[in-house]
Amino acid sequence: MGKTDTNGSGRESPTRRSLLTWCGGAVTAPFGIGASAYSLDRSYQDTDGDGIPDSLERSVEFNNWVRSVFGEQFTGLDDSRRDLLVDVRYVGDWTVSAATRELIVELFRENGIHLQWLEHPTRYDRAAFERQYGYNAKRILWSPRSFYHQTIEPRLKNVAFQLIVVPGFADGPHERKLYSPATAAHGSDSKGYVNGLNTGNRAVVASRYSHEIEAKLILHEIAHYALCHSTDPTNTGVMGTNEEADLMEWEWEKLRGGLGAIRDTTGVDVLLRRCLWDELKPAQFRVPSGLAEHVGCSGCQADD
Repeated sequence: MGKTDTNGSGRESPTRRSLLTWCGGAVTAPFGIGASAYSLDRSYQDTDGDGIPDSLERSVEFNNWVRSVFGEQFTGLDDSRRDLLVDVRYVGDWTVSAATRELIVELFRENGIHLQWLEHPTRYDRAAFERQYGYNAKRILWSPRSFYHQTIEPRLKNVAFQLIVVPGFADGPHERKLYSPATAAHGSDSKGYVNGLNTGNRAVVASRYSHEIEAKLILHEIAHYALCHSTDPTNTGVMGTNEEADLMEWEWEKLRGGLGAIRDTTGVDVLLRRCLWDELKPAQFRVPSGLAEHVGCSGCQADD
């Protein structure tokens, strides 16, 4: 996996800044990254290393605005702790179980990340969603007219992880699955049909009947914005063998240090994670020289 901001300082090295300058424009075109809040060479302070600038965490106006969106679910930001806001959007009648929500919040908080599970008050009509976006991950997450780009409030895109929960295909061999054209393009065994897909600071998951599988899938997709899949057979967590709803100790450490990937402003956090590059890469987009070796994972599966 490529280098990310892991020292908690919120500042990039000259090498990283040079890379951002070189590749930022190319990545912006297909992924819509780099359009808003911060410049490529960010100079803001991020004392706790969670990717949210101290100025926003201390801002009464910003905290009040987030509370106006999510109500009392939001308990405020703190520039002395690592915060992770998960903005959950539901399509249709499906709702993530209380047991799953509680497990994920507890796991993150036990491992040094103050996760706040924030269910957006708008529930999106299933029929209208299916007409406009289908269950195509590109149309939901990253195309210029995607659900993400058309619907998510701009002020949330750099500070919250967006988790979109959809029913998935209704019948047939791909029931409760999604289709990812990027996953299909690189010839995975799934033929492009997956249970969930992460694209950096956002993910979409299809509904699960089992709380255990639901928890593993959602934990996997949230963690994916700073972690890739693990091929180590001794890794029993959701990035490895998927035997338990947890991460390995070293993965929690890497996730705590990689929270800056929440930002939707540079493209580097997608570009330098080989699994995300592989899953996102449009078929027509030429992989820059020297990055081909970073390609290596498929969309995420969960059997239940």
